[in-house]
Amino acid sequence: MTHDEKLHYQSLLDILATDSLTPLFQPIISMKDNKIYGYEGLIRGPSDGPLHSPINLFNAAAKYDRLAELDLLCRKVSIQRFGELNLNARLFINTIPEILLQKDYQHGHTLKYIKDSNLDASQVVIELTEQYPIEDYDLMASATKYYQDMGFSIAIDDLGAGYSGLRTWSEIKPDFVKIDRHFLNDIHNDINKQKFVQSIVDIAKGVDCKVIGEGIELRGEYLQANTMNIDYAQGFYFARPNSKPTELLDCSLFSSRKNNFKPKFNIERSDNTAAKLLFYVKPIYTHTKFYDIGERFQSSPELTALPVLNDDATVAGVIWRTEFLTIYASRYGKELNSKKNALSFLDIKALKVDITLSLNKISQHITSQNNLAQHDDFLITSSNRYKGMGKLLHLLKEITEMQITFARHMNPLSNLPGNVPISQRINHSIETQQDIVICYFDLDNFKPYNDTYGFGEGDKVLRKTAKLLTDSADTDIDFVGHVGGDDFIIIFQSSDWQHRCNSTLNNFSALTSEFYSQEHLLNGGISALDRNSEPVFYPLLSISIGALRPHDFGFFRSENDLVSIASNAKSAAKKIPGNSLYQIKPSKQLSNMSA
Repeated sequence: MTHDEKLHYQSLLDILATDSLTPLFQPIISMKDNKIYGYEGLIRGPSDGPLHSPINLFNAAAKYDRLAELDLLCRKVSIQRFGELNLNARLFINTIPEILLQKDYQHGHTLKYIKDSNLDASQVVIELTEQYPIEDYDLMASATKYYQDMGFSIAIDDLGAGYSGLRTWSEIKPDFVKIDRHFLNDIHNDINKQKFVQSIVDIAKGVDCKVIGEGIELRGEYLQANTMNIDYAQGFYFARPNSKPTELLDCSLFSSRKNNFKPKFNIERSDNTAAKLLFYVKPIYTHTKFYDIGERFQSSPELTALPVLNDDATVAGVIWRTEFLTIYASRYGKELNSKKNALSFLDIKALKVDITLSLNKISQHITSQNNLAQHDDFLITSSNRYKGMGKLLHLLKEITEMQITFARHMNPLSNLPGNVPISQRINHSIETQQDIVICYFDLDNFKPYNDTYGFGEGDKVLRKTAKLLTDSADTDIDFVGHVGGDDFIIIFQSSDWQHRCNSTLNNFSALTSEFYSQEHLLNGGISALDRNSEPVFYPLLSISIGALRPHDFGFFRSENDLVSIASNAKSAAKKIPGNSLYQIKPSKQLSNMSA
């Protein structure tokens, strides 16, 4: 056992022996009433010890097999302190599900702590926090039902961040579900997060479960959450955890304000087109007879629509099963229509999409119509020639999976696509041989700025840079991504990309005064010590842009080759003082513009 391990172990033993934990409480707000609904109990270890952080504390308890003891102690001190504060609200206390499943876990203590503190079980909500996968769902459901039968409510914490959140939700049937803070972070600027969260809210409404949005820190996040019928919210925007929590909130927190910045991101991939939805249905023709159409539908119970072609094999429209069989099966339907052909039953306005059209474009087209499609099937064509059919249900499934994937791989700081969607977009450009320009953006002198002003100010610079790049791009055709740290990328299809880059450099120069103190602005930079404790002068922040037009180099076979040359362009740009743009050429001739 190392010295640190001994220190952690002894500190843990002292905590368990002396109950030396401090409970903090953070308000949970009713979005309907704009009032405090409850408080989540949060735990801190001794402030002068190595286990002050709850992460260190629980890691130590898990390592030395004392999780059950620690869990019970956390519950004890939180309930006792909450009773002393005499708060007229509900108390949310955390527990790890695997603790409840241990055979020797002492379930009766919680009820005793509540009675001793003059509380009622109906005031307490037990939050299940998944740190480890649940293996026995039947036993877990039995354990939670035990608490519900005693009057406690159950919540699932951090939905979207655990091992099996949706399954836990369906098996446990909780009273509350808390959406992980990742999905609320900057949600007002991200349509994909909005759709993801809205789907969770809709599911919750259907199963009579209340939704709590965690981690709301910005006004825009609150305003967006408020429009989505989220029941409750929690985060620094309202109040930070405190040993003596607030009981009243500032009314100005709930005033309305619009937020106009809603970035869009082009994240198309070569395989995300109508071709992915294609299934083949043998077509009929406009001259096909009434009885032949009826025979097709009757012999194929799964057939919901028949594609109809003209004699030249172009698409004429669709005949819908329900409408046709209503006529076919009616008392006089056969007699009145027996001599008619497919033209008489044709829907010429049936939805028709080209096989190369992206799933996003199809979705936008459908939702932009005044009347949404009444049928699930649509036609897929190529140059108006029939290729097959697609279903809206399959489209919805694919779009949802794309949105979840996008949210999973999004940079949480900038709200921009991260490395996975960046790689997908570059590979799509290579596969389709698009005429694009790839621009790498790098913030010069960012590390000394971050070291001097702190991570908070550094993060503000990165967020402002992300917005600047998004504003400079045509996000219907251009792609903006965050590689990581202070590196960004734009994949331009805009022909005026050079003008857009120079505008970005000029706009960034105008922002510089917001980032620095007057002293550093007057000096033109920061004086600091390098890793060898030698004094070094770092100029003000600037942006270096390395640009590459793949068509200048012929056909690229791999993303690695393309990225390698683009990185060389960025390196060349960084050698130019101040804001700069450098376009690399096969002849290695300099194509440079400075802002």
